[in-house]
Amino acid sequence: MLELNSSFLWIFFLLWFLYFALTRIFFKPIGRIITEREAQTAAEIGRQQNMMGEIELRTRSLEDQLSQARREAQRIQEELLKSGEEARARAVADARERSARIMAEKIAQLESEIGAAEQALQAQVSTFSDKIRQAYL
Repeated sequence: MLELNSSFLWIFFLLWFLYFALTRIFFKPIGRIITEREAQTAAEIGRQQNMMGEIELRTRSLEDQLSQARREAQRIQEELLKSGEEARARAVADARERSARIMAEKIAQLESEIGAAEQALQAQVSTFSDKIRQAYL
């Protein structure tokens, strides 16, 4: 049969004392610290998720602004190309008009010079023919 002596009782009381002492001194503070850290970790995770959401919103906003700026730059580039082509076309038309006007002036000048040269040659021919006529007649 089981014999209950004082050592068994002392061991039993020591184990109960140790259990209560460890529970009060060790397990409850550690449990409280673990609970606090889990709460802090959960709060930090929530805060970081909020920050990630804000960062994603800002990133999308910046990407939208960037694509809008690219479209605006492309529109400006197309306008500049169009105005450049128009300016080139005007410059070419002006140059052609100027060259046609200069050509007409030069042709008129050459025609007047040809007319003067023809008159001078006609005068020389008359002079030579008079001299030839006088020499033979």
